[in-house]
Amino acid sequence: MPVLLLAPAVLLYLVFFVWPQLALLMLGFQDRGGAFTLDLYVRFLSDSYYLKLLWRTLVMGVATTMITILLGLPLAYLLARARSRWATLLLIITTFPLLVSAVVRSFGWMVLLYRNGFVSDLLQWLSLTDGPTQLMYTLPGTIIALAQVLLPIMVLSLYAVFRSIPPDLELAAMSLGARPTTALWLVTIKLAKGGIFSGSLLVFSMAISSFATPSLVGGPRAAVMATSIYDLTVTVLDWNFAAVQATVLLVAVLLLSLIYGRLLNGGGIKT
Repeated sequence: MPVLLLAPAVLLYLVFFVWPQLALLMLGFQDRGGAFTLDLYVRFLSDSYYLKLLWRTLVMGVATTMITILLGLPLAYLLARARSRWATLLLIITTFPLLVSAVVRSFGWMVLLYRNGFVSDLLQWLSLTDGPTQLMYTLPGTIIALAQVLLPIMVLSLYAVFRSIPPDLELAAMSLGARPTTALWLVTIKLAKGGIFSGSLLVFSMAISSFATPSLVGGPRAAVMATSIYDLTVTVLDWNFAAVQATVLLVAVLLLSLIYGRLLNGGGIKT
């Protein structure tokens, strides 16, 4: 029977995904003695520090996603439409950040973003700042580092979608009087909505759950939920409150994903 063929996969899903999530959820409703309580959620929702932590995490995820879309969409489109033999090599080069350890990448950005680093010198040379600029241990510096790390994820997601869209559709739109930019928007971008959504969701979830880059580049001054959860579980040993933060972050991500999906598929962008 087909149901029996699915049984091993369903069992693995229940054991390794559903049960840990339920255990995490239950842990947030218990005190250290195991008794049921809502005090931990009240503590989180009534403390401005933790609300600011959640807000900073979501802003970091949204900003990182927007940057990767703005940079990755044209790059993926050009690579997908390129007929040169170098297109495959360029695609491989864009994935190089994924082959380097997150710690090594973060240390590289630490060198670049320090007060007297390359980025600070470049901003002064371009006359964008009057003096040395410290981007280390700031939220903008963390967003820049995360965008560089996660850009290949967005490019690969969009590249596969653009490759599946026939270029003849744009040519047909232009033959009917549409300008190239209009044909690109009305045809290709509209058809690529699914890839944009999946790539955005993947980048957003990876950005807000990232630990190494926010911990090293952002530091305590730009703490986010991932670093706070780590401190609670490893340093403070308060697993119950760490479970509360993880659950709140998961719920916030699910709500934002649903809203974004509705806007992309029916509300803000209509076909």
